[in-house]
Amino acid sequence: MKDVTFHEIIITKDDQKIVSADSKVYDALGSFAVKPMNELIASEDMEIYENNIKNCDGNWYPSKILSPDTMYYTYMRAADNGKHIRLTVVNAHDLLNAHSSLMKTINTFNAQLNLYEDVFFEYDVAKETVNVYNTAIADFDAGVYSINEFENFLISRVDDEQKQAVKGFFLQIKSGVGRSTTVIDGNLLNDDPSVTQTVLDEAYAFYGADTEGVVGHIQLKRDGGSSKFSVFRYDSLTGMIDKSDIIRIARERIDDRRLEGTTLVIIDLDFFKNINDSFGHQFGDVVIKKIADIISNEVGTSGISGRFGGDEFFVVLYNIQTEEELRAILKGIKNKVSATFQDKGLDKDNPLSVSIGAAVFPKDADNYDDLFMLADHCLYLAKAGGRNRYIFYRQDKHGTLEDVKQKHLISKKINERSISYGETIVRMFDMALHDGEGSLDYFMNEFADTFELQNVLLFAGEPYRFVSSAGSTPIDDKEANELVISVLNSKDKDKYFSLGDFVVINELDSLPPHAHSIRSFLINREVYSFIMIRFFDKDHRECVLLISAVGTKIVWNRTHFKYYRAFTDLLSLYSIGE
Repeated sequence: MKDVTFHEIIITKDDQKIVSADSKVYDALGSFAVKPMNELIASEDMEIYENNIKNCDGNWYPSKILSPDTMYYTYMRAADNGKHIRLTVVNAHDLLNAHSSLMKTINTFNAQLNLYEDVFFEYDVAKETVNVYNTAIADFDAGVYSINEFENFLISRVDDEQKQAVKGFFLQIKSGVGRSTTVIDGNLLNDDPSVTQTVLDEAYAFYGADTEGVVGHIQLKRDGGSSKFSVFRYDSLTGMIDKSDIIRIARERIDDRRLEGTTLVIIDLDFFKNINDSFGHQFGDVVIKKIADIISNEVGTSGISGRFGGDEFFVVLYNIQTEEELRAILKGIKNKVSATFQDKGLDKDNPLSVSIGAAVFPKDADNYDDLFMLADHCLYLAKAGGRNRYIFYRQDKHGTLEDVKQKHLISKKINERSISYGETIVRMFDMALHDGEGSLDYFMNEFADTFELQNVLLFAGEPYRFVSSAGSTPIDDKEANELVISVLNSKDKDKYFSLGDFVVINELDSLPPHAHSIRSFLINREVYSFIMIRFFDKDHRECVLLISAVGTKIVWNRTHFKYYRAFTDLLSLYSIGE
């Protein structure tokens, strides 16, 4: 791991003059070294700095330090040193590099440890707690236990003759010296009858001047004395547990062992096809692997992660007791993905994002199949709500289990009929060209229903007038229509279409300067995203189709754009202005 250098600055209490510092501090500050320390702190950090100087409690706080040539982003802590104050300073850039190096080391070690089915643990001497890892094969969960809890659990797995040996092993752990190995007849981890012995290993670990601990592992031996490689199959790209085994783990925890708090989490990348199309499949693989690392790191010892395939991941959390616990994990995954790929979303101004759905056993459902359906339903809601969000099931918000089941039955019937977006457009063309059936209003409603659009408006010129509306929550009040008509009939209309006849606005901040006058009106109507398509009808009359989202911010699905254009081609078969 890369080293982090800590710098010390001694300042006077009364006027905060620098009394002494190491040579690198003087080099960095240059001529500013003669100034009082409080004059070297950026104004936005001054309140935090002054509070910490006053308290001298040893807590770290962010602080930007000025020099003649640049500004250093640092973390700083203050300690009382008699007549002086001792400041310890570390460069934030060095911390980030060290963190990156540390995460690489941790991931390397985790990958090596996961090659085997051993359970690993770390004993914190000061807290008298044991952090247990890699327990997928064990009859207990990963997590933090008191040293006595962990000891009593293992003792409960052996007969009277073996109990003293287990107690002796834990006495050695608590002593915090040397290393030892204890071999126990039988299986301390699970009910596998092929296991003949359990090997307990521990070793003292010195972390630094004020920190020490004990690390160890529990290994199962089978007939012939051999240890066994991991019983799980792993995804070759990400190293995560593969689909069949992560499902098996979830089913066992829910349907067999009935472990309360087991939570299913389904994670799906938003618009991942755009990554492959824009940057290539090789970069797409890099993205998948990085996101797998993010998920695994955020989940930590709270659960186990797997890959369903493609751009979908599945997480089994062990023991979720509160919404706050669940929200912290899901929010961490969502935010870390967006922060890691800030310009790899649907366009360069949007980050790559994930949508997440989750449900908790037995609060939400009492079997695996129903619980998975609820988590999957929440994932669907997250995507329908604009993506880049997490939703965990709540009956008061999302309906009863039976309500969700009914929705899934309807969805299944639609899938069985194989009605795709393209086939719907083709069917409407066939009606218009050959059957002579269908009106503009019929096609508008069919279009809005197929693509689950909230608000679709059709206007025809010249001059422009309102023709038709459709959608689940259409805005059809007179004032709104008159505003759109006034814009379409103004000299500014062509400015909206200056870059083409297909205009996409994902957020109102991206409106061009000439459109800012209508921004407040759109906000009042809760219209945050919209698409305008200009086309010509059968009589060569200019028309505009306006599609908007109401009450939510969304990023439009670019894969649907070809269907939207095809729909305006269908409309162009009619004399819309009549």
